[in-house]
Amino acid sequence: MEILIVLLERRGELVSKQELIARVWPNVFVAPNNLTVHMSALRRAIRDGHETNRFIINIRGRGYSFVAPIRASEREY
Repeated sequence: MEILIVLLERRGELVSKQELIARVWPNVFVAPNNLTVHMSALRRAIRDGHETNRFIINIRGRGYSFVAPIRASEREY
């Protein structure tokens, strides 16, 4: 969830792998391949790449960007 939050905060911008790791796992050493594993799980959860859904793109070796349009709606509970 934290990865998605960071990407949504910077929607349309490239977020480097280093920045994602620093924001999601502060003060902890995390190997870059862990980010790849968690990004795959996130993409499966939001069905990125299924049918015509395209939410997150990867700029190889640089980082990720959330590219889908988003809109906020208010709900009453």
